[in-house]
Amino acid sequence: PPYEPVGDWLWRRGRGLSPAYLDALESAGQITRRRHGWLPLRAGEAVPVDSAARRHAMDRWASDEPVLASLAAAIGVREQPAGDAAGAAGDAAVTVLAAVNDAVMELEAERQRRAIEEAAFDNIWRGE
Repeated sequence: PPYEPVGDWLWRRGRGLSPAYLDALESAGQITRRRHGWLPLRAGEAVPVDSAARRHAMDRWASDEPVLASLAAAIGVREQPAGDAAGAAGDAAVTVLAAVNDAVMELEAERQRRAIEEAAFDNIWRGE
């Protein structure tokens, strides 16, 4: 007290982040929405704009930059890079990667805890 537990804060703050990021990227001109022909009120699929920044990012992704590859592996986007890619990047990168891994593990533990609580609550209401 008076602070909220980290798990509750992460869970609450995560709601609505995706649409907020998409809106921010759209207003910055980094993405555009592909409209569906006959549904004018429905927001279309978000598509990245072909820009110099995007091409640079794609080049970094294709080059398997050690820190970027390790971050992608930490969040489950790609396989863990071979060898000690993070160690080759330096101490600062290792510190950041360790913090990202800790955050990912904490979020997964919170998801599991909440799933177990929800299942138990459902079982009580079903009378099992």
